[in-house]
Amino acid sequence: MKVKIIENPDLLEDLVTIECKKINQEILSISEYIENYGMSIVGKKDGEKVFINLKDIYYFEAVDNRVFAYTKDLVYEVNYRIQDINVLFGKLFFIQISRTIVINIDIIEKVSTLVNGRILAVLINGEKQIISRAYAHEFKNKLMMKGEHSYE
Repeated sequence: MKVKIIENPDLLEDLVTIECKKINQEILSISEYIENYGMSIVGKKDGEKVFINLKDIYYFEAVDNRVFAYTKDLVYEVNYRIQDINVLFGKLFFIQISRTIVINIDIIEKVSTLVNGRILAVLINGEKQIISRAYAHEFKNKLMMKGEHSYE
């Protein structure tokens, strides 16, 4: 696949055009990723509502019937259920890795296989997350589609 970028100062808004021989799943995924690239959600920190860019979220975690979004330095409470996050953002760069966690695959530094079919993911901040057996197959497929990680 080739990428061509053309700068046009006359444009009022950035426009991305995808030319392809045939529309396939890869093209549709790229299109959806671009459309949602700058998307934000609302979270709460110290009682104040703030916008959080999805790209900045490392993972979402459900704890005691509440869901939190973890970024590099901060934790926000969000008004979503884990299942909703997986449905809404799963086609982007998020994937469910356990019953309570949905992770951003773009912040995974490396992965390795553990016993019993589980997978260890090390994030760019050094934090470790375990992908449970039930979610390992889908996780591997998403990583392979992305094509950036290999297993140790």
